[in-house]
Amino acid sequence: MTFDLPILSDDDWKSLYRNSGVTGWLIRLRKKSTVRNKVLGYFAVEMISPKPGSETIFRIQSSKTASLGVYYAASSISSRLDHLPCPAFDHRFLIDEIEVSKSPVGKVLWATSPSDQQTINAKVDLISYSAITINGGMSLMGDYYVDLALYNPKTKNRMSSYMELANFVSVKKEETKIIKGCENYVVPDQEDQNSVKKFKFGS
Repeated sequence: MTFDLPILSDDDWKSLYRNSGVTGWLIRLRKKSTVRNKVLGYFAVEMISPKPGSETIFRIQSSKTASLGVYYAASSISSRLDHLPCPAFDHRFLIDEIEVSKSPVGKVLWATSPSDQQTINAKVDLISYSAITINGGMSLMGDYYVDLALYNPKTKNRMSSYMELANFVSVKKEETKIIKGCENYVVPDQEDQNSVKKFKFGS
């Protein structure tokens, strides 16, 4: 999922950093399904940081977009499972229909006040140049919403109310596929890497 970030001027970021310790955006990813509304994770994009040893010279990001990757549990839990020749957990789903829709409550501008500040006790992963893998579960069907807020990583405080982005992604349909050669495949123990190397897909 790739989405646009609000654009603030360099002076705005400097003011937010000096006055509130804000360094960028806090991102909350939510998944809504027919069963429940679940937070899949919290992430941060650093937009401003001072040059080491200086409080007057800043490095300011010009990022206009951010990306998050939501994966099936069979490939998201560990790189070991992701590199198996056959999917773990008897996973056989393939996404068949997906669309981007407009949120009825999504907005572009929002107001903030001290009462909106809240400590984030959950783990917050920094979005940088390395890819982030998010466990979407055994099924990815549902609606995915992105909420943004200003963030102070030192205090782990959300410094504003959340802003739900105007668009959301819907996974409408999944199909179950039979993968030839994987009918009797058994996931090897973590210590037993040889069985993975010897297994030939399709045999």
